[in-house]
Amino acid sequence: MNDSKIEKPTAKRIPPRAGMGRPKGSVNKSTAAIKDMLLASLDEVGGQNYFKQQALDNPNAYMALIGKIIPAEVKNQITGADGGPVQHSVKVSFGNDS
Repeated sequence: MNDSKIEKPTAKRIPPRAGMGRPKGSVNKSTAAIKDMLLASLDEVGGQNYFKQQALDNPNAYMALIGKIIPAEVKNQITGADGGPVQHSVKVSFGNDS
């Protein structure tokens, strides 16, 4: 039996434009367009004053909106010393049994 026809395995072929997609964190064109439309419509209805009125008229919807926005903002802003992780400690003490 002759083994000369057995081919050696080759590395997986990578397409020439692999990894050339949209940069990380960039916004989809349609998402950016919708965001621009929403901001323009908010300006037309009064901007900050409109939100203030909605907080009074529809507090549940307003708080739901706040709940969607604030956690993302807080997550991006909380850091420890020198931009590192937040350090914390917990001390538990029990009273003396007399």
